Amino acid sequence: MGGTILRTENLVKTFGGLRAVDGVSIKVDERTLTLIIGPNGSGKSTLINVITGFLKADSGRVLFKGEDITNMPPNEVYRQGIVRTFQTPQLLKSLTVLENMLIANVHPGEGVISALRKSQWLETEEEYVERAWELLKFLKLDHLWDRPAGSLSGGQMKLLEIGRALMTEPELIVMDEPVAGVAPSLAHDILQKLVSLKEQGITVLLIEHRLDIVLGYVDHLYVMFNGKVLTEGKGRVGIERVVNDPRVAEIYMGG
Repeated sequence: MGGTILRTENLVKTFGGLRAVDGVSIKVDERTLTLIIGPNGSGKSTLINVITGFLKADSGRVLFKGEDITNMPPNEVYRQGIVRTFQTPQLLKSLTVLENMLIANVHPGEGVISALRKSQWLETEEEYVERAWELLKFLKLDHLWDRPAGSLSGGQMKLLEIGRALMTEPELIVMDEPVAGVAPSLAHDILQKLVSLKEQGITVLLIEHRLDIVLGYVDHLYVMFNGKVLTEGKGRVGIERVVNDPRVAEIYMGG
């Protein structure tokens, strides 16, 4: 683990009179898998939407690698090195698995002038295809490369969305329920892939409800409730302490 790659400071997001995110301060260390949990309505999704620019904060700051990225639009957040995936994969279902991977990068021959200079972008195109193929093998989707994305199972679609995110060579992936609705065996496979990304220098921040499956894979755990951070734990001992915290049991039983 390295230093802190992402930090929020007293982040606030309101909707009318509701403080959906109420002074939240968290930090995510490099090359870790950080999990945010909490009952429905606790502010988790709003928090990651603010971090990734899909919603604007009312106050507070989001810092990425020490730089203030608060309220940058999603495309600028993406350029900083942060990508996100969604609970429902946002795929182009009529395109093949490989084509979905390749659209993650802007093709160097898409410009009016550059399209005429094939020799200048052909090598880059070949590199994109090679990277896509290696990622599909890593995700065990290479045998499905020519299938329409819409023909995949729910779990395979989530893997494909992860692969498309990796095509951009991000430093941080923010994920909304990556194993929701996925069979347990494939859910474990997805989480194992996420853990192995740490060895490639990639950091993962995720929301997930399936605690029985996900807790064994994470390095840092935050619990949110009513828009605030209720408690947190780091490492096996810290996470175990959070899991056994009576307040955490109470909010889940109450939620």
